Amino acid sequence: MTELVLQKQWLKISAKNDRRSSVRAQYQALSSRWHLVLVVLLCLLSAACQHSNRLALFSLSEAELNQQLTRTLTNLSRDVRVAGIPLQFKVNTLQAVIAPDGQPLIQLSLQTDAQAQLAMLKMPMQLALTLRAEPYFDQTRQAVYLRQFQVVKSELAAGRWQGKLKPLNREIAQLLQRLLAEQPVYRLDPQKLSHRALLNIPLALQVTPGKLVLSPAYQ
Repeated sequence: MTELVLQKQWLKISAKNDRRSSVRAQYQALSSRWHLVLVVLLCLLSAACQHSNRLALFSLSEAELNQQLTRTLTNLSRDVRVAGIPLQFKVNTLQAVIAPDGQPLIQLSLQTDAQAQLAMLKMPMQLALTLRAEPYFDQTRQAVYLRQFQVVKSELAAGRWQGKLKPLNREIAQLLQRLLAEQPVYRLDPQKLSHRALLNIPLALQVTPGKLVLSPAYQ
């Protein structure tokens, strides 16, 4: 009888130990899984911190850029002197392409009308100009500007005055480059709530095909 009681007690103890071992094994397995999840989350967080400067805060599409340029630059007119010759010109049309051929540039195609005056003669002309330039964000002026211009194509049509006005082709192209460098391509508007949040953040500009992106410029 005593032996039977001892055997039952031993079986109970064994069962308890088995349950404890099973619970301990489940706990260890669950802990291992949570540990793995935690490691993965930490890796993702670390990667996000390292690449936080690529986080897009604001983007401008090519269509939006062209609308902005149409408002600010189309019908831009100036009375200037080029190579000593009085010249009046006006930008009629302008088309922008973001990242042509995958390059981090903006390509501008302009059609301008101009009129040069020599003595009592007024000589009309048209200039078709294609430029490429590097866009950059000016933190002080809170705007995107252009620099490092390259002339892709420049064609001057002046009818019967072609011979006299052809030498002005290069000078007019340089004049337009200076004017475009002074004009912002896009400016943040402090009156817009979506822009206001960006005004006190250091920003960097990224150029992708068809889009300009402003991201945090962390060091």
